[in-house]
Amino acid sequence: MPASSERPRTPSTPEPPGSASALQTIADDLVAAAGSPGAVVHIRDDGRVQEAASGFADPATRTPMRVDHRFRIASITKTFTATIALQLVRERRLALRDTLGELLPGVLPGAGRVTVEQLLTHTSGIPDYLTDSRFTDAVVDGGMHTRDWPPRELLGYGGRPGRSGVNRYSNGNFILLGLIIEKVTGQSYAEALRERVTEPLKLRDTELPLDLRPPGLATGRQGDGPGATVVNSSIFWSAGGLVSTAGDVGAFYEALFGGKRAMSGDPAKRPAPKRLPEGAALKRAGGLGVFADRLPCGTRVWNHSGMVYGYSGIAMSSEDGRRQVVVQLNSPAAGQAIAAAGRLMCR
Repeated sequence: MPASSERPRTPSTPEPPGSASALQTIADDLVAAAGSPGAVVHIRDDGRVQEAASGFADPATRTPMRVDHRFRIASITKTFTATIALQLVRERRLALRDTLGELLPGVLPGAGRVTVEQLLTHTSGIPDYLTDSRFTDAVVDGGMHTRDWPPRELLGYGGRPGRSGVNRYSNGNFILLGLIIEKVTGQSYAEALRERVTEPLKLRDTELPLDLRPPGLATGRQGDGPGATVVNSSIFWSAGGLVSTAGDVGAFYEALFGGKRAMSGDPAKRPAPKRLPEGAALKRAGGLGVFADRLPCGTRVWNHSGMVYGYSGIAMSSEDGRRQVVVQLNSPAAGQAIAAAGRLMCR
């Protein structure tokens, strides 16, 4: 029986689309549709936040899901990595036309002419190490999911680079961007993330974790077995290793894409909303670290989804920046999360 069946259902009188009970119903329905143990739904409208949680963070202990539970956000990490890279471009410490041959000589044979922009747009031709059966066999079947994986070792999987200029999604692109960030800043990727993004925006629940099971992490489920709840985040690193809450991810997307915020109260007492100027740069070339899509209702959005063993989710912002939607599941039902976010964006 779905976990959501234990929650009181919405009263028969329809609620306004933006009401708290309507949002709770959406979260409950999402759990039922996705077959996920739990879900968190987060919406920001001109800075006004509504959230709902449904189901269980851990079905084994019947721990209810809370809106402040953390998830492995998988490839949503790429927007964070792209933002740091574009900060370095703004500071003139890096250029989109810089090549791997200049930045990381010899890091990947045959890829010396690949540019930073090609890494950001997945047009480098660099293969995806996560699709290499040798790697997945080692991690999934070989029990190597708790060991530390150095970034350059990850790049040893996937085969030789193909022809650049062709769009081919690859986690290897963002592993290389992580190495570039470390080379240019002289900091670890985790340190650069903390100094440049999470601390300025006060994203206290977002990190590249050192613990195999970070505090506050919802238990992921993959099929009938456990997911990647206990795992070394170095497997995904700057391409997908972050943990976060729906609230932190929503605040990050608002900082990047947020439009004029309508707020009530005394203007003199309003805190200035945090903004990251890289939001405009992310929209270059159809998206650097994000993707542009038009929803069936006609709304154009900037977004990135993510899925890793036991977890899935999506972060989405309207083109005008007035609305952000984040959906997170502790199951790999990315399609359901994406569909739910699209419906919420169109309401």
